[in-house]
Amino acid sequence: MSNNFSNHQSQENTESNSENSIEQNVNLDALQKSASNVFHIQCTSIQEFNEGGFHKVYILKIEDGKEYIGRVAFSVYSQWKTESEVAVMEYIHLNSNIPVPKVYYWNSFVNNPVGAEYILMEYLPGIRLCDIWTILSTMERGPFDTTNEYISAVIRNQILYNYIFKSIEQQKYWISKYEELYKLVPKYFLDEIKSMFVLMHKDFHLSNILVNDDKITGVINWECSGAFLMKCLCIFPVWIINNQMIEPTSKKSKKNVILQKFFHDEMSHHNPDFIRIFDNINIDEEKKILFCSI
Repeated sequence: MSNNFSNHQSQENTESNSENSIEQNVNLDALQKSASNVFHIQCTSIQEFNEGGFHKVYILKIEDGKEYIGRVAFSVYSQWKTESEVAVMEYIHLNSNIPVPKVYYWNSFVNNPVGAEYILMEYLPGIRLCDIWTILSTMERGPFDTTNEYISAVIRNQILYNYIFKSIEQQKYWISKYEELYKLVPKYFLDEIKSMFVLMHKDFHLSNILVNDDKITGVINWECSGAFLMKCLCIFPVWIINNQMIEPTSKKSKKNVILQKFFHDEMSHHNPDFIRIFDNINIDEEKKILFCSI
């Protein structure tokens, strides 16, 4: 699997600009000077970034390394379009949680040194959804019949996710880990027998269980729930597992050892199939790591 996203995005923007570009006499030196005055620091470079139906977008790089956007309007719906755009963004910024660029300066008259209406605004991080929509649609969501299909798809999705959203350094680390896991799948899941999938909370710990006296009154926070392999369910409850974040020690908690034995004995009595799967997973450390990763 290769990472073609960055190249695809820049190529698409370039093609769009060259084919549909509207000729406009814009004084880019004046735009840089305006940015320097507004931000009280030298604007060292300006680069055309993108073009829409009514504007061109430039990236303005400031001496301290920060980047801002210079949005230059075409001569369409003069004056009121720019003023309306600024007013709407300001209203949204003040009255909602929708992330919109902060406006630092705007000029809605064409007879200014830049030679066009323009807005100096915040540079927001991120990539355009239209550039990754097709890629996201390739994520595998099932349904799956076998353990092999399910785990293979989960790992492939994680690799794809890392290619799209992670930095190069993170990709180098995580993708290699997932590729190692991917090689283990055929080793442990050769059968094509239909696997059992169950509804699973996936964030089942003490903070999400409500009690009143000695009764459980509710289980909350189901946003991570879904249909998962029965094998993923067959683990010790998280609150009786030694957690380095809670207890930073390499020694096993005596209390947890007792509780784990009690849990195993009780589940053996109430659900022998659970324990059969549980023991099959935990007998092999490599296999246990594989299941913990998904």
